[in-house]
Amino acid sequence: MFTRIQITVALAVATAAWGAVLCLQGTHVSWEHLAPFTTVVGVLVVVALAMEYVLWPFRIFQGWLFNRPDLRGTWKVTIQSEWPETGQRIPPITAYAGIAQTLSELQIHLMTPESESCLLAHAIEPTPCGNRFDVSVVYANTPGVELRGVRSERHVGAATISTHGAKYKPESMTAEYWTDRRTVGRMTFEGRVPTVYSRYEDAKRNLD
Repeated sequence: MFTRIQITVALAVATAAWGAVLCLQGTHVSWEHLAPFTTVVGVLVVVALAMEYVLWPFRIFQGWLFNRPDLRGTWKVTIQSEWPETGQRIPPITAYAGIAQTLSELQIHLMTPESESCLLAHAIEPTPCGNRFDVSVVYANTPGVELRGVRSERHVGAATISTHGAKYKPESMTAEYWTDRRTVGRMTFEGRVPTVYSRYEDAKRNLD
């Protein structure tokens, strides 16, 4: 999202360019014409805030003003992992993903009974066929303190998440991921609810 300073600088440059063109055309320009400058900056800041937090998910604006899927809410996630080096497949586990989102920001909080993951970076791009989005993420996983040094350690990973269903309001998502522990796997996101939960127990109680 643009800050007030960035908006002010951009408007100042546009105003200076506009004034220069008017002068070159022989139009008289005085300092009085700059009187509404701060008011205009304030209006633009309000518009920027509205776009960032309120307007972007509205269907009427999607496709021509904004091109970003609405992933907000808590999803039920099935994770299937394996160790490629040994071929060992880990039994599927149920997790929950709380997703908070604005026009420019995204945070996915993945919760399992033993650990949680949060995003370090992300990118959202429409697919070449244009009917869905791919969400590329880098994340950090933190296991419960009782598991560290026993059978699980902090690690980082990356994933590509693909949306399915309605383009701007997906009904499900699938993902492939890999980690620096040399594990790979797949995830399925389904059963979204609007509330964004931050604890595994709360999500399980309300989604199961």
